[in-house]
Amino acid sequence: MVLQEETIELRRKREKKELVLNHQVNGEAFISSPSPLWKNIVLSNFNRIHRGDITISQLLIIMKDKDISFTQHDNLVKYPVIECLHFIAKVSNIKFDLKEEKNQ
Repeated sequence: MVLQEETIELRRKREKKELVLNHQVNGEAFISSPSPLWKNIVLSNFNRIHRGDITISQLLIIMKDKDISFTQHDNLVKYPVIECLHFIAKVSNIKFDLKEEKNQ
């Protein structure tokens, strides 16, 4: 019974991840790397952003460090990343309020 519940939970997680990776957000063209690559980075850092451990600017630096390239300035790239974060929260049924960045 427990094994069955774990498999159901894993299947739901996988379905949510696929939903996020395949969801189109406005401004995706600002990021020239393939959509699933950068969305996977955003997805894996969602909890850190939600807790306030890192800012959007720091997330963009992480993305650059992982060879995600941008076609626009960081200030414009923030918008599709923020929209992706909001979609992740919606799919996960989490209330998500982005904290304002200081000195930006």
